[in-house]
Amino acid sequence: MEKARKSPNLAYSSFMFLRLDPAFRRLISNEKIAAKQEFENLVASCQEKIFLRTYLVSGLRSDCDVLFWRMSQDLDFLQELCARTFSAGIGRYMAPTHSFLGIHTFPEGQRKDLDFGFLPKDLFGRHKYMLLHPVIKTHSWYDLSDDERTALQNERLRVLAKHADIQENMFMSYGLDEQEMLVVREARSLADLAAATKELREQRIKRYTSLDRPVFFCVGRDLRDILDAIS
Repeated sequence: MEKARKSPNLAYSSFMFLRLDPAFRRLISNEKIAAKQEFENLVASCQEKIFLRTYLVSGLRSDCDVLFWRMSQDLDFLQELCARTFSAGIGRYMAPTHSFLGIHTFPEGQRKDLDFGFLPKDLFGRHKYMLLHPVIKTHSWYDLSDDERTALQNERLRVLAKHADIQENMFMSYGLDEQEMLVVREARSLADLAAATKELREQRIKRYTSLDRPVFFCVGRDLRDILDAIS
C-alpha cells in the first residue's frame, strides 16, 4: 500500500487524551515502577523523530488523565506511534477517551526548518497552560465573502495581539475528523489565558460558530511527573 506523501509545508497533529485503568494503581510498587519505565523507554525511542508534548489533565476533568500532543509531517509514522502507545508498560492500562487530528500549514518563512526535518518548536508547546477545543462553523459563515471573513478574522487577531504572552495555533480537520478545525491556545499565566479567552468569545466572529465543545484545559508536565501523579 502506498504511503501518504509528505507535503513540504504542513504537519499532521494528533491530540490523544487517555484515561488510566484504576486497576494499575492496585499493582505492587515494583510492578508499577517497571511498567512506567518500560513506557517511558518506548516514548523516548521515538521522541527525536516527532514533536511531542505531554499534559496532565487528571483532577481537571473526570474523563481523562493525560494528553499526548504529537506532530509529524509523516501521517503513517504518526499513526503508528499513536497505536504503539498501548503496547508497553503502563500504556497497556490506558484507553483513549478523546482523539483529534488536524493539519497545520506553515508560512513560507517557517519552511526552512521543515526542509531539514525539524518542526519549529518555538511555535508549539511553549507554555505551561493550554486550552484546546474543536470548532464547527455555521453554514452562514461560508455564505460570507472572502473580504467579510477576513475582516472578522482580523478583529480576532487584534485581540490576540493585545495579549503578548498568548500563543494560538489552528489545525484544519476538513476530511480528517468530525470537527472542521482545532483551536490550541497556550499561555504562561492562567489569568492571561482566561482574560484572552473571554475577550475572544465577545468578538463578532463567534456568531458564526455552531459548536466549540468540549473544552480541554491542560497543564504541561514532564512524562515522568505525569505518570507518578496518576498512578
